[in-house]
Amino acid sequence: MAGKYHPLTRHLSAAAARGQCNIEMSFDEIAELVGGLPPSVAQRQWWANSGHVQASSWLTAGYHVEQVYLDRRRVRFIRPGQDAPTATQATRPAHCSAEVPPSSGLSNGGPARQLVDVRVALAWQPAGAVTLDAGGKLLFPSLDNVPGLYRLTLASAIPGARRRIYIGETENLRRRLAGNYRNPGPTQQTSLRINALLHEDLARGAAIELAIATDAMIYLDGEPRPLDLTRKAGRLLAENAALVHAHATDDAEIVNLG
Repeated sequence: MAGKYHPLTRHLSAAAARGQCNIEMSFDEIAELVGGLPPSVAQRQWWANSGHVQASSWLTAGYHVEQVYLDRRRVRFIRPGQDAPTATQATRPAHCSAEVPPSSGLSNGGPARQLVDVRVALAWQPAGAVTLDAGGKLLFPSLDNVPGLYRLTLASAIPGARRRIYIGETENLRRRLAGNYRNPGPTQQTSLRINALLHEDLARGAAIELAIATDAMIYLDGEPRPLDLTRKAGRLLAENAALVHAHATDDAEIVNLG
């Protein structure tokens, strides 16, 4: 392919030759490659996988746009037919799909049972520390009004004490943290308990760090696709996956506040 977007084709083709099946780039990185991008990149349809000259640049290299993050001005390309890496990895060799073993024992000689094969991948992004303002109220890092998951890590000031982690989900990160947890209402029992917990730890000199996840991947029968975090079911699935992962891999205490 000749023309303005040929440098992007070369860049992606080189990545494919290295076996990368998933590439995430910022709009600025792409603009630097091709000598600038039009204002219309802020519209999701600009990144459609057909009908535009720019689409040929990634399709020619064997990729398609798998997800666009307009708020963060980033785009993720994936090679069709290749399983994408987990959200905690930037790249992964080709043929990276994990095969499901034969379902021996699932049918037990009776009628065939339907196998539900679901996997979730997400990446925690550090958002900053939770502190107290001049009035003694909880002060959370600035967040957008978007759905997602949040993780509060409470590092005790007592030597040798285990860290504690609370993981939750919400349809609006800013409202949940800077609203409910900062100013809990009299009937918001969970918010009241978290507010008290954070105040107690800060009073003891503990450090409290916030991390968030505003996007996630779901693998259905090995095929990756974005997990819709605007839906409660999607957020609960991601929340429980994060809790299971924390229990299995972290030495921290998982706080369950109901």
